[in-house]
Amino acid sequence: MKTIRSRAPWLLTLFLGIGLMLAAAPFLSDRAAAYPVQSAAQTMYRGSLKWYIADLKTSFPEHTKFYSPQTALTEANYRIVLDGLKNNVKVNGVRLPIFPTEPDPASYAPLYKNIFAYARSIGLVIYASPLSVGKADYSGWSDAQYARWLADYANYYAPDFLSPYNESSASDQEIVSVVGQLRAMLKVRTLLVGPDRQHLDGSLRALTKDNGTILSTFDIISSHNAGKDDSPTAANWSALVQMAARYGKPAWSSENPREWEASEGMPGLSDAVAGGVQGLVIWWAKPKLINDYGQPTAKAIDIASHIVQQ
Repeated sequence: MKTIRSRAPWLLTLFLGIGLMLAAAPFLSDRAAAYPVQSAAQTMYRGSLKWYIADLKTSFPEHTKFYSPQTALTEANYRIVLDGLKNNVKVNGVRLPIFPTEPDPASYAPLYKNIFAYARSIGLVIYASPLSVGKADYSGWSDAQYARWLADYANYYAPDFLSPYNESSASDQEIVSVVGQLRAMLKVRTLLVGPDRQHLDGSLRALTKDNGTILSTFDIISSHNAGKDDSPTAANWSALVQMAARYGKPAWSSENPREWEASEGMPGLSDAVAGGVQGLVIWWAKPKLINDYGQPTAKAIDIASHIVQQ
C-alpha cells in the first residue's frame, strides 16, 4: 500500500497532463485532423448511409432567428445532450456553426470550445458550416478574405468536414475561386462539402449545367432541401448520388428538415436514404431529436428504427 500511495501523485499528474493535451488537441494550429473512419465500436447504418449528423447550429445564441431556451446548449446541459445524441439518438456526428461576425477562431466563447472538444472526445465527428444564408453577412468581402476566414477556422479547430457555403447562391466562378484558395491555405485534413444549394432540383440543374467543374472542386457533393423544397425524391437523390459517383465522390443530404416519411406534400428523410446518400444531416436537432435530458424524441426513435443496424 505504501508503494501505491507514493505513486499516486505522479499518476495523478500524468493523467491530468494527458487530459489537458487531449482537450487542447482540436485547437492546435498544426494538428492534422484524422481522416474520419467508422470503426466497429461506432453505430453502423443500413444501406449506403455512413454519417448521421445532428445539426446544432440553432443551439447557439448567434443564431438569432431560431435560438431559444428549447434549442440552447448551455454549460449545464451540453454534456448530457451530446451523450444523448450519441448513445440514445445514435448519431455519429454534429454540425457546428462558423460565425461570420467573428474573424478570430481563438476568440470563440469558452462554451463553444467546450462543446467542440467534448463532442470529439466521445467520438463524434465535427461538421462545420457558416452561420449564414446568402451573402448579406459578407458585404464587401473578396474571395480571398472569405477563404482566409474559413481557413483560419479550419486550421484552429480542424473539423472533419467543412462546408464553405450555406445556401449562398454563389456563382460557380466564385465557388471555384474560394475553394481553390481555401485548399491552398489549409494546414489540416478537412473534407470540403458543397455546394450546399437550398433545393435539390436547383442543385441538380446547376451541377448538370456546370459540366463537372463543381463536382471536381469538392470532396463531398451536397444539397440542402430547405424552404418548402418538394423536389427531394428518392429518384432525385439517386441522380445526385450517381452524378457524384462519376467523379468518385459521395453525396450528402446536408441539411434535411423532414420527418422520416413524406408529409404535407414533402418527401421525407426516407427518400434521401433510399436515394443512396452517404450523409444525412438533421436540421434543428435540438429539440427535434433530443431534449435537455438527453432523451430521444419520437422523431429520433422513428429514424433510428429505420437506419440503425441492430
